[in-house]
Amino acid sequence: MKNLLWIALVCLGVQSQAQEVLFTVGDQNITTEEFKAVYEKNKGVGAALDPKTPEEYLELYINFKLKIAEAYSQQRDTAASFKNEFGGYRAQLAKPYLSDQGAEDELVAQAFARMQEEVRAAHIMIALESNALPSDTLKAYKQLQDLRTSILSGKTKFEDAARETSADTWSAKNGGDLGYFTVFNMVYPFESAAYELEVGDLSKPVRSQYGYHLVKLLDRRSASGTVRVRHIFFASNGQSTLQEKQRAARSASEIYSRLENGEDFISLLEFSEDRKTKDALGELPEFGINKMMPAFEAAAFALESPGDYSAPVETSIGWHVIQLIEKKPLPSFDALKSELSKKVKRDTRSRVGATRFMKRLKSDYDFSIDERWLSRTMNLVDKNAFGTGSWELPSLSRDRVVASFANERIYQSEVLEFWFKNQNQSGEAVREELLRVQFNTYANDRLMAYEDGQLETKHADFRNLVREYKEGILLFDLTQEAVWNKAAKDSTGIAIHYELIKDQYRWEDRIRAIYWVSSDEKLAKKISKWTIKGKSEKVQELLQNEEALRNFVNSGTFERDDHSVIDAIWQQEAGTFGPIALDNGTYAVVQIEEFIPSAPKALNEIKGLVIASYQDALEKEWVKALKSKFEVDVNENAKAALFAELR
Repeated sequence: MKNLLWIALVCLGVQSQAQEVLFTVGDQNITTEEFKAVYEKNKGVGAALDPKTPEEYLELYINFKLKIAEAYSQQRDTAASFKNEFGGYRAQLAKPYLSDQGAEDELVAQAFARMQEEVRAAHIMIALESNALPSDTLKAYKQLQDLRTSILSGKTKFEDAARETSADTWSAKNGGDLGYFTVFNMVYPFESAAYELEVGDLSKPVRSQYGYHLVKLLDRRSASGTVRVRHIFFASNGQSTLQEKQRAARSASEIYSRLENGEDFISLLEFSEDRKTKDALGELPEFGINKMMPAFEAAAFALESPGDYSAPVETSIGWHVIQLIEKKPLPSFDALKSELSKKVKRDTRSRVGATRFMKRLKSDYDFSIDERWLSRTMNLVDKNAFGTGSWELPSLSRDRVVASFANERIYQSEVLEFWFKNQNQSGEAVREELLRVQFNTYANDRLMAYEDGQLETKHADFRNLVREYKEGILLFDLTQEAVWNKAAKDSTGIAIHYELIKDQYRWEDRIRAIYWVSSDEKLAKKISKWTIKGKSEKVQELLQNEEALRNFVNSGTFERDDHSVIDAIWQQEAGTFGPIALDNGTYAVVQIEEFIPSAPKALNEIKGLVIASYQDALEKEWVKALKSKFEVDVNENAKAALFAELR
């Protein structure tokens, strides 16, 4: 309890300093902490493009908070759609704060370290369900412990014991040998046991979700990395006849002989029976160890240089001749960190961090169980009816506390309700061990929910981030309705606004013209001649008879600086001009049809710009109205102190 009190007092002291009110909008209090966090964040993002002084940003932030005040006044935060959207965002934001990040970082570093080596191990397994009775668990453990003693004394060979005893029949036939593997290839407890052994050592019984294991480390080697290979394949499997198997083996042998005689691997791919890879030059996806059949994998990694090929290799699906394309070492930690982090979170090893985090919560919040009342509560359960899903909740004369933490209490009624909802229909009487597991689940969920509710108080960065997301959602919906949609749909308003701003968007003096450019001066003169005479058909004939790359034509409405041709002949009168020698060695002829003096651009030409400007105008009017609706009060003393700090 002392730890909890100390934490509370420290948090209170820190918050009292940071929670000084900078300004109020309606009933919203905006603290110096909030403004400083947002200002510093946006200063870093947008300083280069549009730097703002603290004074300028304060004005913007007040306007922003006015809109948020309006959203709250309309109770938009109570809408189901808002709650669903915001709840999803907050849950995602909370995840890093509801886990032991230190443990996760350690597990990622551990995974990378283990990736540097591959281990070869063998095991003997006694199968055991995860919810096995304590007596069955003890029996399996003792069986392997006795077997371990016998192996270490030399009375029993490990390989023989694996063949006779192991529940893993696949490895048992190989004396328990699992081959080489690396991180994430095995369940975490098994992986840890193997990596922590020295070559030749035998582990103590190791518990996994599959049962108990004795693990023997056979070898360790440096990481193989990954390979890219192609293959020529001939099908043959357990269902094939002897004749088919012999044909596949003979075909692979023939391919190998032709390669040895100097033929190209690619040219022989036409004989491959792997239709999926045939069109990709026989190439398979890049792979590391434990991703392919053992024989294929061993042959692929044995190849040393690109272009090297293997002798025929037999697997359970047929015969292969393999060629190495590329060998890659393991990437760096920085390159793998993100991927490893995702794998750790998906893997059972993530429970290490979860367990450590829950242990810390129980310590911080002085979690305790009243074993007497928990035991009496379990006695209220009809064990046989529970196992058939027919148990009914008992009535309580008095609801006792079975556990407590912080200022929370867990009552008998809550636990009984949880058990009632989680009855099974196995047909077997429920064991107290299962009831206790379910109780622990409920208690842990309550602790986690309580911690989730404390995040805004405990973590300023989380508090600010959640507020930004919440207000961002509120502002988007409100602004869309009050400004964006209104501006886009109000055709009358757009037209009126266009008249107010149209002089800001003008065309310069323009000409409507057609011009020809040719590398042939004689051709340009002919074009000029026929154009002056109004013989457009003659011009068309000339162009059709000339090489297309030697000339081109363009027409439209042009401003003076649109093209060097237009700039060279700029005139305010109609007529034909040219040929004009241009700097690039070509000749231009220009026929000006009309001179168009400067004028405002038409609405349809700048509608997007007009709508954007109309939106700005609507927003200014809106903010003005909000300032009349909500009182704004700035704490000048707090403002002066904060701005002195920010400059």
